[in-house]
Amino acid sequence: MMTREQKNRLGIFLSLATVIFVAVAAFFLLPKLRDPGDVYLIKFRDTSVHGLIGGSLVKYRGVEVGRVVSIEVSPTDLDCVHVQVKIRPGLTMKVDMQATLVYVGLTGQKYIELSGGKMDSPNLKAHGEIPSGRGLGEKADDIVNNIQTTAKRITELLSPENMAKIDAFLTNIEKGSAAVSGVLDSRRSSLENTLISVEKATADFAQATKSLVPMTEDLDRLIKTVETNSEKTLGNISERFSADEMGLVIKDVRDFLATASLSLKRVESILLEQQVELQRTFSNLSLTVDNLARFSREIADEPSVILRTRKDKK
Repeated sequence: MMTREQKNRLGIFLSLATVIFVAVAAFFLLPKLRDPGDVYLIKFRDTSVHGLIGGSLVKYRGVEVGRVVSIEVSPTDLDCVHVQVKIRPGLTMKVDMQATLVYVGLTGQKYIELSGGKMDSPNLKAHGEIPSGRGLGEKADDIVNNIQTTAKRITELLSPENMAKIDAFLTNIEKGSAAVSGVLDSRRSSLENTLISVEKATADFAQATKSLVPMTEDLDRLIKTVETNSEKTLGNISERFSADEMGLVIKDVRDFLATASLSLKRVESILLEQQVELQRTFSNLSLTVDNLARFSREIADEPSVILRTRKDKK
């Protein structure tokens, strides 16, 4: 049977154990009770999470919305790190959100930045996976790789073999330009004579076109004169012949006048068409003369134009 002293000791021990158990439970449970929210999973593949620790901040567009709960390597994939985060109830998670690692200043510490998400997108359930995106570190690595590749290509381009080819190409261009310049100098007088001949032919066409205008006016006056004289002749004939004879004569004369009038109008239309064609030809010749003159001046001023044109065509 226990003595009174043993009972007192046992009571004190049980009381102390109860107090210690409550204190330990409160130490682990109170932070969770004070930090409510849902837990989500983020998988970072082929990415170092160095600088990210438990308790690191989770932000959405710069606003703190949660903290990192745990960090561990995937038991089935050694290239993947699983990060669990707890998001406070104030933010509704969407399936099209992304998580990226962001540096905190120059200390090397990191936090998780959430971005994206549309109001009409489905909600992400608790313990769901938030897709990971590429952070500034990965983008910086891509930029460095691109710079290295570009520097390598520039080095290859400036190799002695390529420089020798470039020098030979420039030498050939210079020789070709000199040859073309010599040919143009020797043919300069021929080009000038050709341009003078074309200009003279254009002036002759212009003069011929101008002469067509009076001919057309003369035809109009001739047609009017024929119609007037025909009416006078019909009046004189009607006075000398009977009605029946006059009817036949008038019919024949009118048919003749109609045929003559139609023929004259056809001739007039043909001349007008020829006048239009001549005017069009004159315009085309004028444009051709201008182009030839400009081309001759450009070739005389800069003979290398022909080489550049051939290069562009290739």
